[in-house]
Order: sequence, then C-alpha cells, then structure tokens
Amino acid sequence: MFSISKENFIKQAELYQTVALSVTVVADTKTPIQLFRLFDAEASFLLESKDPLSPWSSYSFIGLNPVKFLRDENETFVCRSSDNQKLWSESDLQTAWEKVMDSFHISPDLPDLPFPGGAVGYLGFEGFRYYEPRIETLQSGEHDAYFMFCETILAFHHEDEVLTVTHFQDTSEGAEAAYAEASGRLHGILNIIEQGKEGRFPMISADEQLEEDVFAGVTSNYTKSEYEEDVRKIKDYIAKGDVFQTVLSQRFELPVKSDGLSLYRVLRKVNPSPYLYYIRFPEQEIIGSSPERLVKADKTKELEIHPIAGTRKRGRNSEEDQALAKELAEDEKELAEHLMLVDLARNDLGRVSRYGSIKVHDMMNISYFSHVMHLTTKVTGILKENIHPFEALFSTHPAGTVSGAPKVRAVEIIQELENMHRGVYAGAIAYYGFNKAIDSCIAIRTIVLKNGTAYVQAGAGVVQDSVPELEWEETRNKAKALLFAIKLAEQRLEEEEVINNDTR
Repeated sequence: MFSISKENFIKQAELYQTVALSVTVVADTKTPIQLFRLFDAEASFLLESKDPLSPWSSYSFIGLNPVKFLRDENETFVCRSSDNQKLWSESDLQTAWEKVMDSFHISPDLPDLPFPGGAVGYLGFEGFRYYEPRIETLQSGEHDAYFMFCETILAFHHEDEVLTVTHFQDTSEGAEAAYAEASGRLHGILNIIEQGKEGRFPMISADEQLEEDVFAGVTSNYTKSEYEEDVRKIKDYIAKGDVFQTVLSQRFELPVKSDGLSLYRVLRKVNPSPYLYYIRFPEQEIIGSSPERLVKADKTKELEIHPIAGTRKRGRNSEEDQALAKELAEDEKELAEHLMLVDLARNDLGRVSRYGSIKVHDMMNISYFSHVMHLTTKVTGILKENIHPFEALFSTHPAGTVSGAPKVRAVEIIQELENMHRGVYAGAIAYYGFNKAIDSCIAIRTIVLKNGTAYVQAGAGVVQDSVPELEWEETRNKAKALLFAIKLAEQRLEEEEVINNDTR
C-alpha cells in the first residue's frame, strides 16, 4: 500500500532526519477544491494550472500543516517553527535558503512528481535589494521573502483521477516511532477523504454577470491625471537616456467579506491561467492567476523564461478578436518593447547559464487570456555547473516585464514615482522541491487579501512612444479580471443558492 515497506522506512530513518512515505489511491469522486476544504484547518496552499504545457497542468498540489517558515525580518532571514518559535537566523538569503533545505536531511526516495514537496512561497518585488545594493529599503512592515515547508502534500492527478499523499516524517524520536506516526498520519488522511464532509459551496455560474461596474467602490493610489503625469516623467527619463522602459503600476483596493478560497474558486473560472495559486500565510492570503513564468529549472538543468510584453483587450466577438490580434502583431511600439524585454531575459539567464546555451523559441506568439491578449516568447538556457537553482531565481527577479530596462535604474524610478511598497506584486511566486526542481511565476493578476481588504495591482510598460492615457487604460484592463472575480464572489456570498460540489 505504501511507497516503501516498513523495513525500508526504518533503514532510511536510521540514516536521514526526514523520510517520505507515500500512498496513491483512486480519487475519482473528489476535486482539488473539495480536498482543500476537507483539510481547511491545516491546508496552506493550492497550486494548479490551466496550461496544457505546464508541469502543473496534470496535477493540483495541496500543502498541509507547515512545519517551518523562512522569512525576512529586519534585514535578516529567520527560520521559525509552526508555533512561531525562532530556530535560527542568517544575514544572507542564499545561505539561509541552503541551511533550511539542508536542515531536513531528507531521504532521496521521493515520489516521482513535478513537486514532491519542499518550499512554497514568494519573493517580493523589493526582495531585489537583497542582492542588488543600489536598491533602497522601503519601510512597510511587510515580508519581502516568505516560504513555508509543509509536512504533508496531496498531489491530485486530473487525467488519471488518482491522489498521491506524501508525508515527510521527522525521525528524531526513533525509527519505529517515526514509521508508526507516518503510517498513522496517512491512514488518518485517507479516512477523512473517504468520509468526505467538506461542507457546502456557494454556486458559481460560468456566464454570470455583475450587477455593477467592476470599478464601483474600488479606490486606487493614483488618479487618472496623476498616473498620466508620472508616465510623462518616465518619458523624460527615457529622453535623458536613464532607461529604455519602466513599468508604472497602480494599486486598486476594496473591502471584501469573502474568504480567500471563495475568491480563488471564482478566479480560476473567470481567468484560467498557466499558474493558479492560493497561498495562506498567517498575515495574508495570496490568490493568483499569473500568465507569465519567471524562471523554471528542472533536474536536467534546463532553464526557461517566458517574457510577456505587448497587450490588447479581448474582442467582443471572434472578428474583433482577430482584428485586435492583427493590430497587436503590427504595432511597432509593442514589437520594439517586446524585443527589448526578450533581450533582457536573455541577459538575465546568461548570468547563470552555460556559454552558448541561450536560445529563443516561439518569438512573439500571441497568447489569449480571459480579458487580454499578449505577445509572448520563450527563452531557454542550461544552468552552469556548481550553480544552485535558486540563483536562477535571483538572476531573473524581478522580471524585466514588470520593472523595465535597464532593470536597476528602472526599479529606482519605480520607487521614486510609485512611492509605495509593491510587496507581493511583481515579485515571484515559487516552489523549490526536495528534488531540486524550481518553478516560479511573476506575481501579476494576483489578489492579496489582508484584514478584510483585497489589493489588486497592475502596471503598464512606459516607453518613448507611450501615450499616457493608453497606459492608464492598460492597467485597468489588466485589473478587470481580478476585480470581476472579487465582485462575483461577493455577489454570490449574498445569494442563497449553494451546492455541495465544485466542478473542475
């Protein structure tokens, strides 16, 4: 029944601090949302994808019961236990990262999954300062690096309709006791799933309309005139030769009564994307549907970046959609901006890739999403020997598509003009597995839920030929899908009709 025998487990427990024990069962009557709700008290993240080319697309991953957290605190990096006890701290993020991963001293017998377990969390936009000394610290009280390590992972395979449950067992109390605890934990999880008392769900209609405008009751840190004035300031910097492009964002906020899971359920329906995620931290919840990979590194050491730059709203019908796509593909400003950011992606990967391994694929394809279409390209490389995969994340973060070029000067201008802490927005949502695979996306099309307020942020790339009003409209178009999801979740919360099952 289990992935390894008791005898094998005990042998591994005598050699390793942590041993993984797994079980795979048929789960054809369950969905990831149902499973998350079944373990609501201890469920901490849900990772999914609606992209058939993504390694996440076949699976949904649910993390239960975080046992360690790694986060920044007062310019140091602190590892804390599940009860918030400080275990240790380091002054350097890379050192802290390697130390926390090594602390598990995990057995190599892991399930063959894209993400078999490990770290899940985010590196915020301002985390750039941890490896770029020119970037100033903006005081906010928020964490700019925050990762969790869960002791149990549920991996739901959609096509096969099977569920793999993996428990990472600490062996410090002895091998026999460790096996008893791990096997008992797996049996307990299977019993909960079999009983299936996940509660009731508000119904979601795929074609439901809002009773009000998506921007009704929404406030922003910018007025239209203020935003357009800052666009003109960036164009002045461009004229002086400081930068070629800078991404100027605005933050929308509104009060909400819905919980994070309800927002996520709606968002994954109205804005399906290559990266879907719902992450619960003690201080805030992160709900996202990002279209853009930051960087991926797998066990073959191949690296990938998917730059996205160039945007049009979706048409009201197929004819208008095709006309807008043609307009985008022929827009010299958009093409020049995209090419510049592809070059930046090549440079970012080049710092950690083997010489001559950088390649560009599928140049300037048009990718379609629920509310917008984008120009996209794929850039790949091969990780250098003796380079930690996490260094690839540092090398590419923050993405040029949400900062600008040259990157450091663009970020300085962003901090001057926006004059606020971006936090999660435009940073990286990432996992780093015990199998040394890393995947990450740019934290765009993302909702941050904190103390009953939902925050949505969106930016536009300002270049020499930018029209200020059009850049303002681009930020609003990008925010619409998320604001629609929030408003729809709130609308459904007020209605009486409920169902017991979510359909995938």
